[in-house]
Amino acid sequence: MDAVVDETLRKYPPVGSLARFCTKDYKIPGTNINIDKETSVIIPVYAIHHDPRYYPEPEKFDPEWFSDENIKIRPKFTYLPFVEGPRICIGLRFGLMQVKVGLTALLSKYKFSVNEKTSTPVTFNPISFITLRPRDIHLKISHRDN
Repeated sequence: MDAVVDETLRKYPPVGSLARFCTKDYKIPGTNINIDKETSVIIPVYAIHHDPRYYPEPEKFDPEWFSDENIKIRPKFTYLPFVEGPRICIGLRFGLMQVKVGLTALLSKYKFSVNEKTSTPVTFNPISFITLRPRDIHLKISHRDN
């Protein structure tokens, strides 16, 4: 279940980008790029999560990207649903636990499938600035036969 949740967060991260403020002058290693102190930096989370250099066939849903073997070979900071480093989301563990408990409860009682009204690929609401909100996802939900 961990890999499925991680892959869902890769394909559909809670935020499309992050803004950070550079606190000291910084030279990006291996480049001639300098970031001056007090410069705003935008981190394009959605673009990183969909970059074929890190995730070949990025539009494909593939939980195997989160196998132990694949995690080891993927460059650091190419999976950022909760940010990383000292500013990592403090609700990370609680949020993931809530998602897994909720999924377990729902999937044990119901079957979910995509309704024909849902457009593919998934598109996002352009009005939603802070979070990525998909639009027009319709599901068929039925009781599981136990």
